Amino acid sequence: MAFKKVQTVEIWSILRRWTDGQRPSAIALACGCDRKTVRAYIEMARNLGITREEITPERKEELLPRLQEASARLHAKATSRLLLEPHVEEILALINDPENPLKPKTAYEVIAQRYELQGKVSYSTFKRLARSRQLVPEGKRDTCRIEMPPGSQIQLDYGKMGLLWDPLEKRRRNVYAFIGTLAFSRHKFVQFVFSQDQQSFAQSHVEMFSWFGGVSRILTIDNLKAGVLKPDIYDPVFNRAYDDLAEYYRTFIDPCRVASPQDKGKVERDVQTVREFYRKMRALHPSATLAELNHLVRHWLIHEYGARPHGTTGEPSYALFTQCERPVLIPLPAEPFTVARWRQATVHPDHYLQVDGLHFPLSAEYVGKTMQVMFTPTQAKIFYQDQLIKTETLTGKKFYTDWSAFPANVEFALSEETPRRLIQKAHALGGKPFQDLVIGLLSVPGFSYLRRVMGLMDTVKGYRFQQVEAAATIALTLDKPVTTHLFRHMLQNVCTQEMEADLQQGLPLSAQTESFMRPAAYFLREGGEAHG
Repeated sequence: MAFKKVQTVEIWSILRRWTDGQRPSAIALACGCDRKTVRAYIEMARNLGITREEITPERKEELLPRLQEASARLHAKATSRLLLEPHVEEILALINDPENPLKPKTAYEVIAQRYELQGKVSYSTFKRLARSRQLVPEGKRDTCRIEMPPGSQIQLDYGKMGLLWDPLEKRRRNVYAFIGTLAFSRHKFVQFVFSQDQQSFAQSHVEMFSWFGGVSRILTIDNLKAGVLKPDIYDPVFNRAYDDLAEYYRTFIDPCRVASPQDKGKVERDVQTVREFYRKMRALHPSATLAELNHLVRHWLIHEYGARPHGTTGEPSYALFTQCERPVLIPLPAEPFTVARWRQATVHPDHYLQVDGLHFPLSAEYVGKTMQVMFTPTQAKIFYQDQLIKTETLTGKKFYTDWSAFPANVEFALSEETPRRLIQKAHALGGKPFQDLVIGLLSVPGFSYLRRVMGLMDTVKGYRFQQVEAAATIALTLDKPVTTHLFRHMLQNVCTQEMEADLQQGLPLSAQTESFMRPAAYFLREGGEAHG
C-alpha cells in the first residue's frame, strides 16, 4: 500500500493495536497504511522508551506530545500513488466506457501518456490503487460471505422504523433502531431511539455491551456522522466521544467503505427484520411507548427470534451466543463508560471560549484558534490539536475567570477595584437607578462592558442628577443592554418632557408685569355687562 500521512491520533491507534498483540499486517489493513509505516511507528515508540504496558488511556495525554514530536521527523515525502489519485474518476470512465471499454492495464497506460507519468508511476503502484479503490469494470464485482470467529466482530447500523408519539416534546417523531449484530452467532442487540446524535450513539453502545456482557475486538460501522465525521477508507475521522469509548472498552472501530453495505451484510439484513417486528408490535400495541417497545424487542431477541435456528448457521442465535461467543468476549470494565459531550469553538479576541452558553478564558496564544471541548457532568476539558490544555470544574456558573489568561493591563481593568469605583461614581451621578444600570452592565464578560460604562459616565456630563435618575429608571425597564447612544436619546427625551411641562404650567411673571394685572371684575360694567 502506498504512503499516507499519519496523524498523531492515528499513531496512537496503531500503538493500541500493537499493545493488543495484532500483527503489523493486520494493523496496516485496519488503519489503511503500509506495513513499513506501522513498523516505523512501533520502532519509534521503542526508541522513546515506551513499552506496550504504557500504552493506556491514563497515559495518553502524557505520551501524545512526545509521539507528535517524534513522528514529525518520520514523515516521508508522498509517493507516486498520490500522482494517480486525481485521475481515479477518469480511469473508471475509461474502464466502463459503454462503446470502447478498456482493460485496467490499458487505462493505466492511457493516463500515464495523457499526463506524462511514464517513469513516475509504476504499474505496481497502479495495481495497489486499483485494488484499494475497486477500479474494476461494473458488473464484475463479486460478493462473498465471510464468517468470523467468535467474539471478533459486532456489525452496527441504524434503521428508520416509523413515527411514534414523544410525550416529552408533545409531537410525533421518527423512531430509529440501533442494531448491533455479532458476526459469529448472529445474536443481536436492538434499541429504539428518537435521536441519532453522537451522545445517543455512544450511549447505545454502552447499553449494548452491557446486554452482551462483553465487547468484541472489532466494531464495524457505517459512515454515519454520529460515529464517523469524515468517511474515508484511508483517513476516517471519528467523533471524539466514539473514539474515547472504543479505547475505554479496548476495542477497535472499523468503518465500512462508502456506499458499500456488503461490508456489514449481516446487520444490513437485520434492519428489515427489526422493522417488520416494530410494525407488528405497533399493530398489536398501538399505545406502546418507546420504553415498552424496547422491553418487547429484548424479549423477542431471546425467546422468539433467538430461539429459532438461523438460516445461515443452522443454530439458534441465542444458544450459539451463550455457548460459544459470550465466554470469549472482552470483559467489561468495572464501571460503564461515561458518555461525554464534545463541542468545537474558536477563542474570541477577548480571550474567552464560548461553548453552550459557558465562557472559559484562555491565554493570548490561543486567540483565533479552534478548540475541542469535552463535557462530562462535572468537568469541561479543553483540547488543542489533541492535547489537553485546560480543565475546568463545572460549578453551575456561566463565566469562569482565570486572571492568568489575560495580559497584566487587562487583569487590572477587570479587577474588583475598577468596577467598585465605577459603581460609586454612578450612584453620585444618578442615584440608585443609575447605579443599578451600571451594575447590570458590569455583569457582561470581556472588555466591552468597561468601555460601555465609561461611555455612559461621559454621556451624563452636563445633565442634572434628577435627569440622569429619570433616564436610568426608564432604561431599567428595557429587556436589552443599554448602549451609550440609546441612553443619550433617553436623556434628551427627559429634558424635552421637562420643557413641555414648564410650558403647560406657564412662564413665571416679573413684579413689574404683575402691577398691570387687573381682576376679572374690572372689565365688567355695573350691570354685569362687559365694557365696549
